[in-house]
Amino acid sequence: MSLENYWNNALKKVSTTMDAGKAMWLDFINYDGEYDDTLLLSCDAEMYKENFNTECKKDIQKALDEIANKHIEIIVSVNEEEKEEEEKENKSKKKSAPVIRKTNSYLNKSYTFENFIPCENTNFAYNAVKAIAINPGSSYNPCLIYGGVGLGKTHLLESIGNYIEEKTPEKNVIYVTAETFTNDYINSLAGKKIVDFRIKYRKADILLIDDIHFLDEKISTQEELFHTFNDLYESGHQIVFTCDRPVSELSNFTDRLKSRFTRGLNLSLTAPDYETRVAILKKKCEEKNTKIRDSVINYIAENVKTNVRDLEGSLTTLIAYANLLQTDITLDIAKDQLKHLISATTASEQDISLIDITKAVAAYYNIEPTQLRSKSRTAIIKDARNVAIFLSRKITQYSTTEIGNFFNRDHSTITHSIDIIEKEKKTNADLSSNLDEIETKIRAKAK
Repeated sequence: MSLENYWNNALKKVSTTMDAGKAMWLDFINYDGEYDDTLLLSCDAEMYKENFNTECKKDIQKALDEIANKHIEIIVSVNEEEKEEEEKENKSKKKSAPVIRKTNSYLNKSYTFENFIPCENTNFAYNAVKAIAINPGSSYNPCLIYGGVGLGKTHLLESIGNYIEEKTPEKNVIYVTAETFTNDYINSLAGKKIVDFRIKYRKADILLIDDIHFLDEKISTQEELFHTFNDLYESGHQIVFTCDRPVSELSNFTDRLKSRFTRGLNLSLTAPDYETRVAILKKKCEEKNTKIRDSVINYIAENVKTNVRDLEGSLTTLIAYANLLQTDITLDIAKDQLKHLISATTASEQDISLIDITKAVAAYYNIEPTQLRSKSRTAIIKDARNVAIFLSRKITQYSTTEIGNFFNRDHSTITHSIDIIEKEKKTNADLSSNLDEIETKIRAKAK
């Protein structure tokens, strides 16, 4: 049997066992000839040769020797034309390209550790994430940061990237949202550039992906992320994700991908306490070079308890009012300008029960409240139940597990119901209007 046949058989053998992230480099290696017990292979770039040698050669060598029942020498060479072109290009770059600090254009430079104010609830997460930035890949790898909207997940994630780019600019930091990762993957398939996509993400020293819950139900993208994850993890490169919920509640994620997330450190972010809310508001005033009376700061902190984003929104509203009317912000002005925002945020903090929600939804759909908790699968009850579940998650602090217990469903079913409404209301104006109407009635009764 010729060495070419040995080579082809070895490729088939390793393809069933080798990780896809490593096997991809075999696509760039071609049979080029043979003499005696030496197999001659070639590729079009030095990078392909290096990656074949580090990622694939050991497994291929073992398979070849077993098939041939003797040792087969492997020699890989770079095609001369391609090599000369590559060398010319590199020389040209060295002569003309200025030495610049490598930065990630997607990173928001205002997100730093210095302007993140931790509280008792977030102190551990803050310190753990800072430890990751100081020494990436050595501890707390991988890391998942999860929590509700506006609690600082993105701030901490991008702080890692900004810190590393500042202290060690030679490291390749990639920060993207899960939506961008998905779009890159789809475009690479459409343009037949999947290899470029894999090289981009698997050459990261630090990979930061925001909002991975976006990948729910996107099985092909999850599969690609799984292999990217494995490749980076095995190389000792740092991986950090954010999500709006614990990984156990990602109902439409593959089990093996979820297991990768739980392998490392999972950090929960919760709403800041009163003292921290005051500190955040004062810090924001300082950043905006604006003076706001302590009485106004305290009023906002006492009444806006949901998240940092709502705190900032309140402050921005008052600063805009002051600038437009050229006036000082008094407590009376603050109460008047923020009454709608505060009534909306405080209503969710009041004692709105799941029973209140089911009664309001049932009344709207003209059905019995008990039907929402039954096993009935009729269309009207199913739709109403999804709405009740969605609103329960939106305007209360109950977890999906607690909501599931109330509606006699497991948390994965609850998550699925929430996702159904989230997607449908984006394109269904009537549903969006109905949700607003029901929510308004629920909050009005809670006052």
